[in-house]
Amino acid sequence: MEWDDSMKIDLIFAAGNKGRRDFYGKTVVVIDVLRATSTIVTALTNGCLAVFPVADPGTAALFRRKLGSGCLTGGERKKLKIPGFDLGNSPLEYTAETVAGQKIILTTSNGTQALLEAEHAAEILIGSFLNAGRTSAHLADKGEVVFFCAGTAGEPGLEDLLCAGLMIERLLAQGVEAELTDAARIGLAAYRHLMGQPTADPVAVLYQTQHAKGLAALGFTADISYCAQIDARPCVVRFRDGRITLVPEADAASKA
Repeated sequence: MEWDDSMKIDLIFAAGNKGRRDFYGKTVVVIDVLRATSTIVTALTNGCLAVFPVADPGTAALFRRKLGSGCLTGGERKKLKIPGFDLGNSPLEYTAETVAGQKIILTTSNGTQALLEAEHAAEILIGSFLNAGRTSAHLADKGEVVFFCAGTAGEPGLEDLLCAGLMIERLLAQGVEAELTDAARIGLAAYRHLMGQPTADPVAVLYQTQHAKGLAALGFTADISYCAQIDARPCVVRFRDGRITLVPEADAASKA
């Protein structure tokens, strides 16, 4: 009997459509380009010790009391900072001066919901354009990978789909033999069509997405340009045991 040892790649279009059992034994990459996963990557590479995703503002308040000092609350509802929180969901707020040495409790409308949905996976990584290359390299020896696009309110988000497509393209370019589901093929096709050409401008493409237009209307245009920077913050970020942290360089390098 011949065993098929090719990587299995799947893609989920939005949070809220899968049960936790669907993730057992799989490596899941949660993607919320605008803006939760971009913000998480930024915070950690600026010296934040750990990010703790929670479901709602009430849970964030309770968790903050538990953690005590050296802790900040961050997040949004309807794209705006939650009243009483230290930070919103703009990655540009998470500067080294603000977050270095701090722990952050984060709750967002879509990204943290996807993270909590996937919490029983074998491994959960945080994906964004900012760290797409390093994340793809880390995935190269995995058996079954799911790109979990957070979307918006249960609907697909093109920006997340494009980021997933970029990472699938990077895996194939590494020579990984992969079996793609139809959903994964859609992500790859979208990336190749809209961003795969050398002349493509990722910032311009992201500005055309529905979610980006909503952010721009609220004055967050700088966030869109920032989140479109491919490989600007090379790192591998993992969600394990309730906390999100950087994977140590030595561990990440061994996967490259």
